[in-house]
Amino acid sequence: MKKIINYAGLPAVAAVWLLAGVCQGHGATVADLQKRLAEGKPVTIIDVRPNELYRNGHIEGAINIPANLLSAKKLPALGQVIVCAEGLGRDKVEESVNCLNGKTGIQAEALDGGFAAWETAQGGNTRPMGLQPESLVHITYDQLKTTKLTDVVLVDLRRNSPATRQSVNSATNVSEAALTDLSKEFPGAVISPSPFSLAGAKQSSANRRESAPLLVLIDTGNGIAEETARSLQANGYRRVVILAGGEQALARQGQPGLQRMGLGSVMTSGADH
Repeated sequence: MKKIINYAGLPAVAAVWLLAGVCQGHGATVADLQKRLAEGKPVTIIDVRPNELYRNGHIEGAINIPANLLSAKKLPALGQVIVCAEGLGRDKVEESVNCLNGKTGIQAEALDGGFAAWETAQGGNTRPMGLQPESLVHITYDQLKTTKLTDVVLVDLRRNSPATRQSVNSATNVSEAALTDLSKEFPGAVISPSPFSLAGAKQSSANRRESAPLLVLIDTGNGIAEETARSLQANGYRRVVILAGGEQALARQGQPGLQRMGLGSVMTSGADH
């Protein structure tokens, strides 16, 4: 039997941060970059997000070259480069890193977790202080399928309250047992019943990451994912997204219609609801 470790007594950011131990990074961690900057080591930060996101807030000193413009951009020999993407599972930061490494005199690596992880770690940035407009980010089924699961924790909110179970039964006319098996749908993914608990979380210090994992909140479309995301963001945790369509998107494997809900090839005329 797997041991469930409950972090409910910890502040939201501290509790979720402990989940970082289950994920492995392949680039520079937030701590790596903070150390380099503190020591005054030469490093260029290239922010590959769209201009609008960059203007809303970025790492101090970062230059903005949107990912779709990198290949056509002529750059000098910049030496060590840190590539900062969004970090919310919707960008392909590896392509930007490979593109930069193909240019003379540049050695690029990605910032693990991107700007979202940097903000979660309270790294210095240009975002204005005070209240900000609500920004709940959604990720599609297809985007999640192409995201590296070594950097992801799937937060399964589909069974966490009677209201959730009622939503499942009324919305899809199936029993709770018919919910999509996340371990089969996303083999190898870390799955947690809430942002504050984790099954089998024994990790050696050598395997711990120093950047926040991407939390993907999955519900039945009853609003619990949105409530949870707001709570996490209010506590400073920025690397969190909501699976658009929740269980219905999983059941349809991202396709419109209800193919896996016992309705044969019946299709809807619109997009996911």
